[in-house]
Amino acid sequence: MVQDVSPGQRLDFVPIADPLRELLFPGGSGHSDAVQALAREVIIRLERSKQRLGSGDDAVDAAEVTLLCDALLSVDETAAETRVLAAAARGMSADALHLSYIAEAARLMGDRWNNDTATSAEVIIGASRIYAIMRRLRGMFVSAQAQRPDKFRAVFAAAPGETHTIGLTMAADHLRRRGWDIDVKMAMSHEDLVDQIGHEPYPIIGLSGSSPAMIFPLARLIVALRVSNPGAWITIGGHIVEDEPDIVRLIDADARVATLDDAVAQMELVIQGGLAKHHG
Repeated sequence: MVQDVSPGQRLDFVPIADPLRELLFPGGSGHSDAVQALAREVIIRLERSKQRLGSGDDAVDAAEVTLLCDALLSVDETAAETRVLAAAARGMSADALHLSYIAEAARLMGDRWNNDTATSAEVIIGASRIYAIMRRLRGMFVSAQAQRPDKFRAVFAAAPGETHTIGLTMAADHLRRRGWDIDVKMAMSHEDLVDQIGHEPYPIIGLSGSSPAMIFPLARLIVALRVSNPGAWITIGGHIVEDEPDIVRLIDADARVATLDDAVAQMELVIQGGLAKHHG
């Protein structure tokens, strides 16, 4: 599992364990359409988050953004991580890190990709580094999110293209009876799900899939949601949990739930802070 990090904490960078790296390079190849789609998710979602939410309270010097972009594309595995963690240690807020620093570097990286001044392979590596950095900083985003009044709120969503949704509805109704505020999203496209879920400060996101055919749609959705709502705790349920015992690693979820009791227990632990601190 990827660790959470507080400002100033140094992490050992282990590329093979990075969740997006595992999604991008499951068989050692990094040049498929699926790989590029995941990399673009990182860049596009960060840019759209900034467009929607602004740049945060702290402006970041353009030269610093350029240096971060250079580091993301460099051969040095730790250069970008070191820069971001140093900014966090200096006291840069979670919003500023997300929307002014990392999002701007991602935008610049995307511009270089479009202008052919950065190769697809370089940008794919850069996107994987952004994703890993944001996963490591999740402790900051969780702390910021905990100050909001939607503590007992969650959203349950069916994977894009999923038609088996009875279990999702039943789970939502069960949690509502226990006092939770549960939104449900079904029969929606990838873009609509990201727009409606990624732009709301949900502390918990529950996703559902019925078969292994949902693995890539779920992985793509989680990549987009992690960079749009980096403080969220994401769990996966549905029959896919039975069919794919390794589903958590395959799609980079935080946990899997097989029963309603599992869902209730895990969600309550997340709100209490137990799982949020130990999953990443």
